Amino acid sequence: MGQFWDRRDLIRRIYQALDIAGRAVEVVTNRQSRTQAGERASPNLIPREDLELQSRPLIAEKVLTEASMLLRTVVCLRESDTAVAQAVDKLAHRIAPYARSESVMVALCREPAFALDHAAAHIHLVDLGYSNEAIDRLLKEILNGEDTGRPERLPGQDLEHEWLKEVWSGGRMNAETHRDLVARTCMARRIDSLGASSFDLYAFTHVVLHASDMGRHPVQLPRPIAEIEEDADAAVAAAVDADNLDLTAELLWTWPMLGLPWSPVATFGFGVLASAQDELGFVPGPEYSVPNCKLLPPLLHEEYMLRTSYHANIVMGFLCATALQLGRSPPASVAPLAAVSGVIDRITPLLDARTREPRWVAAFSRLDSTQREALSSFALTLALRRAASVHKMSLVRECLRIGLQCGLDDGPAFRQSLALLRRATTLGCLGVGGHQHQTNALA
Repeated sequence: MGQFWDRRDLIRRIYQALDIAGRAVEVVTNRQSRTQAGERASPNLIPREDLELQSRPLIAEKVLTEASMLLRTVVCLRESDTAVAQAVDKLAHRIAPYARSESVMVALCREPAFALDHAAAHIHLVDLGYSNEAIDRLLKEILNGEDTGRPERLPGQDLEHEWLKEVWSGGRMNAETHRDLVARTCMARRIDSLGASSFDLYAFTHVVLHASDMGRHPVQLPRPIAEIEEDADAAVAAAVDADNLDLTAELLWTWPMLGLPWSPVATFGFGVLASAQDELGFVPGPEYSVPNCKLLPPLLHEEYMLRTSYHANIVMGFLCATALQLGRSPPASVAPLAAVSGVIDRITPLLDARTREPRWVAAFSRLDSTQREALSSFALTLALRRAASVHKMSLVRECLRIGLQCGLDDGPAFRQSLALLRRATTLGCLGVGGHQHQTNALA
């Protein structure tokens, strides 16, 4: 495919995202239409007892908002691609009546503190040129009011709300205000490379999206960009090891949205995503299971895919559209190192075995030795994270020894593992180790 990922292939993936977003919108809008017509709401099509993994419900407000965000992300292609322009227009007109429905207007009146959340789909449509004076008038009255109250919010939620105001007004907030908002979020702190939860990592991705306005504007970062990229690399490693391709796609937009050159880890992560999408015809969400899907009647396969995976495909669309911006496409493959030192062959045996290996393992095996060597820090991060998750301090110690010998001692996972080992040693010196699991941990 050349030095960078083929533009036509990225556009193909955007088409897939638009198609799946349209199918999800059709499901929720049809359901709302039946409800408004007084028909009895249909039950979930998938019986829970038939599934080992619970699938997500399709929540109308969430689907409509995320689909409208996808349209705003791909709008940069509207002038150069007639098919994209037609798809955007068709989906926008499908969303608009429901984004401005009577139930949305009532929700704005009843819950003014959440007005921006309820009006998010409308706000993105306005930015695309699909206006509506009635809902704008109501929203303006609410936002200019003084007695609407304000619920407690996390810093990232404050940033999101200010971003929505920007999108709606078409302006930009004061640079100092923007900097202070970002400085209060999780972007200002190191990620826990050993124990960060999916919630922690999703919070990071949302800050990147909202602070950069989907890559449209530079961000005044609260710490060095090199640190943020190190954290993003470690987060991508954790996401692909958990086979959470939904989270992987969101993490990968860190590079194009912040204007960073793609790292070897990010390049590899994009390859894993694209391979899974090509294999199944869509990006599988974290709750999607091929065996569970096969247990269902064929008529329910579409419903199951949408409920478990529509969001993963929408964010893949975000990623590909942002990557198409000038100079931001991912490399076609992991850049090989000039020479093979054998470092990766010392690290991979340290990976604590899994009952079911994630997708990245097969993708990794298809790389040549020089490309695998370029992912040594990725492998060490995973070895340390896996060892720490099962409290194997002896394995953490061995990973640190090999990492130090191989010159891989400057990443966040290495530094945090070293701190963990010190704490465990202190714990042992204090005589805390009576329980069997603690004794094993300090062995």
